[in-house]
Amino acid sequence: MRQLAAIMFSDMFGFTALVQQNEQLATGKRIRFKDVLEASVSAFNGKILQYYGDGALSIFNSAIDGVNCAVEI
Repeated sequence: MRQLAAIMFSDMFGFTALVQQNEQLATGKRIRFKDVLEASVSAFNGKILQYYGDGALSIFNSAIDGVNCAVEI
């Protein structure tokens, strides 16, 4: 089955350096990132396919929805 899709990969800037400086703060920020990502992707009719540490791969049926989600994040 073929499907047209817009793909978005999200990654936290500076996460590795933050972990080295303050692991507790980094963990809190990663949880916040996940919460914001889940709410935003859902609001723009997307789906999170997989998490990769401090990043995530999401899919949208509409490129416009994907871009609007990225802008909101």
